[in-house]
Amino acid sequence: MNQIQTLRRRLHIIRMVDRPFLYPSLRKLVDQLSEDFDAVSERTVERDIRAIGTTYQIYIRNDRRKGGYYLDLPTDEDIADFEQFVQLLERRERLEFLTSSVASIRGIGRYLQLEHNTQFTGSEHLPLLWQALQTGRCVEFVYRKFEKEADEGKLRRVEPDLLLEYRNRFYLDCFDLEANQPRTFGLDRLHGLSLTHQPISATRTGQRRTDRRHAIGVTCPPDLEPQRVVLRFQASEANYVRSLPLHSSQRLLQETPDFVDLELTVILNHELEREILAFGELVEVLEPAELREKMTDRIRVLSKKYY
Repeated sequence: MNQIQTLRRRLHIIRMVDRPFLYPSLRKLVDQLSEDFDAVSERTVERDIRAIGTTYQIYIRNDRRKGGYYLDLPTDEDIADFEQFVQLLERRERLEFLTSSVASIRGIGRYLQLEHNTQFTGSEHLPLLWQALQTGRCVEFVYRKFEKEADEGKLRRVEPDLLLEYRNRFYLDCFDLEANQPRTFGLDRLHGLSLTHQPISATRTGQRRTDRRHAIGVTCPPDLEPQRVVLRFQASEANYVRSLPLHSSQRLLQETPDFVDLELTVILNHELEREILAFGELVEVLEPAELREKMTDRIRVLSKKYY
């Protein structure tokens, strides 16, 4: 059996029964899958639905009253977990397609260019941190800041809570036991990482994941509340920002031939400002006044470097 085709087919099924729920019948699933795959039968789809449940713990139910299938996601937390997991499956699908399609090193150079960062370090810590998260145990490491390269760093013991990827770097969200507060550490600045036998406090588990739902990037102080942000983009950027949203909360407020207004519900941080600056003169901050003033100050400082 072609594993890539099986993975692609199962991802198609998951997408067809996901929100907004359309409750496709078994016959409808077969017909839609047959447009992209060969030899799809009702038995194939039923077998895939069972396999999706046993392999991925993603459960697809048949609502007889509505006459079709739907994705059973009972809580918001399950939905967040599901979305992250599907993203991993999609990455795996793309990777397996590429590795099976590229027949030689020459083929890679001729047809494929990947984004990469040859200077990135720290990925070697991922297996141990994953083990700590799975077993609920604290870790220790020495952390050395970029701006203090000569510093030998300080030994820290933390309760790991979340691994975060941003701009090709991995970060660890955790609770620093000595500082008695949440912290975020770049994996490329960890040294001497080790797993301890100290258990993680159950009362703090998962808190950083909840806090991060309203954050763009890494900076996420626990005391900041999300705010309504309204951005006006020139019409030339409309399709771009719709196809690649700045945040999951993004929604369209209005659209004219000249501009589009988008709303986000996010905390105000450095990464948000950097995303806005990247659009240059093609975007304007309408709300809140605090962010508009901050961007005005940054643009004023920036303009002095060129005049």
